[in-house]
Amino acid sequence: MVTYRPFQPSTDYPPLAELLSATGARPVTPEELRAQDARLPPSGSLFSTSDGLLTGYGRIRLVTPGADGELLAFATAWRAPWTPPGDVASLVVGSAGLATARLLPLADALEQWARGAGARRLLGELPDDRADLLRLLVARGHRIDAHVRSASARLGALPPAAPPPGIRFGTLAATSAPRPALQLYQLYRETLDDNPGFVDALPDFDRWYAEVVAGDGCRPDWVFTAEFAGRIVGVNAVRATDDQLTCHVDYTGVLRPWRSRGLARALKLHAAHRLAAHGVRTARTEVEAGNLPMIAVNTALGYRWETGHHRLVKDLPGA
Repeated sequence: MVTYRPFQPSTDYPPLAELLSATGARPVTPEELRAQDARLPPSGSLFSTSDGLLTGYGRIRLVTPGADGELLAFATAWRAPWTPPGDVASLVVGSAGLATARLLPLADALEQWARGAGARRLLGELPDDRADLLRLLVARGHRIDAHVRSASARLGALPPAAPPPGIRFGTLAATSAPRPALQLYQLYRETLDDNPGFVDALPDFDRWYAEVVAGDGCRPDWVFTAEFAGRIVGVNAVRATDDQLTCHVDYTGVLRPWRSRGLARALKLHAAHRLAAHGVRTARTEVEAGNLPMIAVNTALGYRWETGHHRLVKDLPGA
């Protein structure tokens, strides 16, 4: 028996916000969800490239309603214009204690939608507390691509932050580096290749700029840079959240020739001092479990590790 239905914008934002707040890292409001949707195209447009790969934008949203108007589960599959051709991303979220048997039909429905759209790969993520569903999905052909760990740190008493010899700390808002945004984009391109489990594709410069520099919560003065002779060799990009006392560290990267010099730790510590001066008290971040150097850096800076999620990939041959 089908126990789910399509998401209904007229009634489902409040219970969805409640569900996501209970299962996520931070509270979410109905207004936030409506605002996010308002920035998306009103309708999808999926099509295939000359190579037969799915591209364009489209999504499906499903919910499992409870007896009292609450939502017990939410599932969505989507592809954005910058998603690699052929890929569809997905997410399944269930309330605490909800039986795995209630979530599996949602996962199957998302895969069916992706196949019907012509996707070649289905990407997904599953929180650590859904081990039973993880085992079932792996048995059905999904493979674990990465294990992402969450962490948070209090920005209290901090040791001094000194740059390595020859390095100058700055921000994207105050830098002497020529064409800093383009330099930063190239740094992302080079360092993301070394990020364990990175499966997405770096979007073009304009889309990347809109997300990393001009997106929600982004501030050029919170994109902290390490520079040598006019070249940006390291970055610690931080995003504001709805909670003025909390920030999210989105990305830390150092070019290969400048690694193993303590630069990442020094830059993150410098950023923490600046953030604390802005009134931020807590920093949150996520790190792939295989990224041992960054885990070591964050641990040394006082980050406390929390539950995370697994990233999944399933090939859809014949789609």
